[in-house]
Amino acid sequence: MDRLLFPLLCIALAACAPSSPSSEASATAVLPPLGADAKVYAHVDLPNQDDNVKHDTLLIYTTHALGNGTFVMAARNMDDTREGLRLFLYRPRPDSTADVIAASSPAYDSYTMLPTFFTTGDTADGTIILANLGEKQSWGQKVFWLKDGRFTDLGFIDAAERERRTEDDSTFNWYANIAPRVDVRGAGGRFDLTFHGDSVMVYDDLQGGSEVLLPASRIAYRYDGTRLLLVIDGRPRLPHTL
Repeated sequence: MDRLLFPLLCIALAACAPSSPSSEASATAVLPPLGADAKVYAHVDLPNQDDNVKHDTLLIYTTHALGNGTFVMAARNMDDTREGLRLFLYRPRPDSTADVIAASSPAYDSYTMLPTFFTTGDTADGTIILANLGEKQSWGQKVFWLKDGRFTDLGFIDAAERERRTEDDSTFNWYANIAPRVDVRGAGGRFDLTFHGDSVMVYDDLQGGSEVLLPASRIAYRYDGTRLLLVIDGRPRLPHTL
């Protein structure tokens, strides 16, 4: 699947739900901030480590220790299917097999599903995981909430970090994993994902612009308990309707 087709598929599926005048009008209003009880989910470095289990049907790409005896791995079926990579929460058994607790929604044709982890330090709050999709360059991020032994798919961040690279005599844009530049806050099952640094490249600004480079301070994503919304200048933007 082409990089651009994946977020367009997500947008098309979201657009199938009927909208009402009130929901359209609400998208023009400035989003209120999360409550004072919102917690910071700090980025924690959980580096890829050697495989610690053997699996007859899964091909393991990365393995990350959560520190409580459980692990998250990115893996796909050896018998290739259209679903491709998923994240798996598991415990290693004494015989080196995996006791799989939960699996995330799939990455389909993405060649990567590289997770970045955010936590408050309280297991009751769960862990936010941004899974970078793409091939050599980033297609964006799938956002998961890992809590109570299950992955909840919060939505897709259609953005990347734009870098200028030079090879030989050519200079070109390179779209890199934006997850290390994301800040996460959450309260009551709602989350704000904001960005630090200079700028963010948005693949689709939902108003006709593609590959739009904007100051990081203008961009955010809000999970409102139902869906993940692109927010620009404090105002949410709804997916295109068919």
